Amino acid sequence: MTTNASSSPQPSLDTQAWLNSVRAAWQRTGLRITLPRMRVIETIASYRAPFSAEQLYADLCTHSETPGRATVYRTIEQLHASGWLARIHGPVGEEGYVPCHPGHLHHLVCTRCGAVTSFEGCDLDNLLNRVAAETGFSVEGHLLQLFGRCAHCQVN
Repeated sequence: MTTNASSSPQPSLDTQAWLNSVRAAWQRTGLRITLPRMRVIETIASYRAPFSAEQLYADLCTHSETPGRATVYRTIEQLHASGWLARIHGPVGEEGYVPCHPGHLHHLVCTRCGAVTSFEGCDLDNLLNRVAAETGFSVEGHLLQLFGRCAHCQVN
């Protein structure tokens, strides 16, 4: 997902709190907090729109002592698996990631600037039950992303 790191900020994410929470979670689970991993998560926290793994790696390559590509990809996968990164699907099929806190979240994606806003709660139980009953499909989970224009892009 090609994005601009200077796009409108995600209002729901406190960057320092996210970094501290990730570090604390890694310490609790016994993951080593290496300097290359810290550089990866600090760069992730600086993004203000969805980023791709390749974009992250390229941005890290602009500094000395670049973490290896495998470290970047493994760190992204570990953060995603533990709920600290959400995978965002763009309106034309591209994928990116945004930092978040673990839990059941949904996202609003601005089709103009790429800003992503997380929100909790969804009243989909009735719809999911109806779909399951009509199709015989056993629903195990869902992903909800809404596309449109953020408040900033609506006035600009």
